[in-house]
Amino acid sequence: MAANQSVTYVEAINQAIKEEMRRDEDIAVWGVDVIGDFEVTTTLGILEEFGEHRIMDTPITEEGIVGLAAGAAFAGLRPIVTLMHASFVPLALDALFLKLGCNYQEWGYAFQLPVVVMTPVSSGIGMGADLALSPEALVVHSPGLKVVMPSTPYDAKGLLKTCIRDDYPVIFMPHLGLYNDNKQEIPADEYTIPLGKADIKRKGADITIVTYSRMVLTALEASNRLSEEGIEAEVIDLRSLVPLDIDMIAASVKKTGRLIIVHEAYKRGGFAGEILFRLIEKAPELIKTLKHDIKRLTAPNISLPHTAYLEKQMIPQVEDIFRTVKEMF
Repeated sequence: MAANQSVTYVEAINQAIKEEMRRDEDIAVWGVDVIGDFEVTTTLGILEEFGEHRIMDTPITEEGIVGLAAGAAFAGLRPIVTLMHASFVPLALDALFLKLGCNYQEWGYAFQLPVVVMTPVSSGIGMGADLALSPEALVVHSPGLKVVMPSTPYDAKGLLKTCIRDDYPVIFMPHLGLYNDNKQEIPADEYTIPLGKADIKRKGADITIVTYSRMVLTALEASNRLSEEGIEAEVIDLRSLVPLDIDMIAASVKKTGRLIIVHEAYKRGGFAGEILFRLIEKAPELIKTLKHDIKRLTAPNISLPHTAYLEKQMIPQVEDIFRTVKEMF
């Protein structure tokens, strides 16, 4: 057994892609600037190791990038394609939602469709609505897409390897704000993480905080402050939105009697609503035993500004979680 290694979030993603490309020669990578300046962090060294026939820069056409991936998967490849920002998901929505998310079902599951679309969420650094959206609710709505949003290097690597090995399409949405600030020890040996299995990042008995992606770190920091006030929060990292581990959420809420859901996306139509309704369907009796109304902390339904200072006033922060939880007691 090899010793653990300390890597950043983006290094973990890079390792996962390289390891899978060594394992399977049908895996190829393409997108805008995957061998240029922007994506060099996630695809560093791939050109040198695997050659031009397995990694390719494309024109700036998101619909075309995803459509090409669907066609390549029909032909037997296992493409990993990148959209530079998750805000560009609407530009590829027909290819994502229909060509990837519906066609293989519509045609009676007559073929496999192994495509990974990797597109980072870029909120929190003042890029504005053009570049900083968190549009996971758009792709969650498609019936045939899996949606994965990791928060740590360990999860990013293990989940991405699982996504690449999946025989059907997956949207893998890392967070640009985590790329270089989140170093962690991970196994040097082979490992994968199953989709649809959430992770309790912090145990607690007083309140359940359900979240994902970068908000996991924000929630953990808030939970440490809450602990100093005598409130022990349980932080659940969903890791994948589709499939969703509703059983873990229900078990935690049954224990704590309080629930707050946190995400960076807009409130109206955001994934918090899906979590809540799935919880009600799964365990309707829980609603009668709650000690407080369920809360959700999200971005307001206002276009994100082109300034990091103002953007931080709109995206949930440590103080927002701390204050809201305190009010629930």
